[in-house]
Amino acid sequence: MGRPTSSEAFLDWDDLLWEDPDGGIVQIHGVLPTVVYPNTLRPRNTWSGLGLMVSEEEIELWEHEEELEKKSPGINFVGASSQGGDFSRLLGGLSLLENIQTCKFPDPEPRRLHKYAIRGDKPIFFIEPPLSDDEWCNWLEMHALELTRPMKMFSNLWSRRKFKKNLSKMLKIAKIKSGESSEFAVASAISAAWWVGIEDNISLELKQKRDERYASRIRGALSEMRNSGIESPKLLLVASLPQRKSLFNALEKMPLVEMPLCTETLSELNEEEE
Repeated sequence: MGRPTSSEAFLDWDDLLWEDPDGGIVQIHGVLPTVVYPNTLRPRNTWSGLGLMVSEEEIELWEHEEELEKKSPGINFVGASSQGGDFSRLLGGLSLLENIQTCKFPDPEPRRLHKYAIRGDKPIFFIEPPLSDDEWCNWLEMHALELTRPMKMFSNLWSRRKFKKNLSKMLKIAKIKSGESSEFAVASAISAAWWVGIEDNISLELKQKRDERYASRIRGALSEMRNSGIESPKLLLVASLPQRKSLFNALEKMPLVEMPLCTETLSELNEEEE
C-alpha cells in the first residue's frame, strides 16, 4: 500500500492506496482544480466504482457550467476570478501558466471520470453528504459560525499575504512529474497554497468530524459494492492532490461504515438482479 509518511507525500503524484480489512481497496487519485491532466497523470488501471468528493447536487452545477461554456467560452473563469478571495488567487496563478491547460470549467478531471463511469456503467458515489442530511447541515452551520467570528474575519485582511507565504512553502516541496512540464509542479504548489488557506480556516475539531464522515462514506462505498456482488472492489476516489493525506489518515482510523450510500447505478443493478 502507498502510505504517506511525511510532508513529501503532500504533493506527490503517485496515487495512495488504502486496503479495507473488510475487503476492497481505495485508490486515492489526486487532481488539481480546473487543470486538465495529460494521459500520463490519469489513472490507467481497472477500477470498480468512482468516488467523488462532492455531493450529488454538484452534478447539476457541472452541467450548468458546461452549457455556459458552450454559449460563451471562458465565462465561468471570468465569473469565478472576479469574486476575490483565495480561489480568485488560485485562478490568477494558474492562468499565468502557458504550457498546461488550466482554469477550465467544470472541473475537468472529476467531470471526465464521472462521464467515463456513466459510460462504463460503473457505480458512482458522492462522498460529500447532501444538503438534506441534518448532520451535515449542522457541520456546515458550525463552519459558517467559525468563519464569521470577529477574529477570523479580521485575519482575512492578511489573506493575500498568507496565500503568498503558503505558496512559497509549497513551491519548496512541489515535485516535477517525470516527462511532464515543470508547470504541473507549479500548479500543484498553487493549488496546495489555496487548499492550506481553506484548511486554516477550520478548527481541528471540525476537520476531524468532516474527515471521519468522509471516511465512513468511503468505506460505505466499498461495502455497497461488496454487497452488490463485486468481489475485491476497487474504489477510485478523486480528491484534491493535497487533500489525499488527510483522507488516508481518516481511513486508517477505521470509522464505522455509513450505510446505505445509494447510487443510481447500484440501484439499477440491484433492481435487475431482483
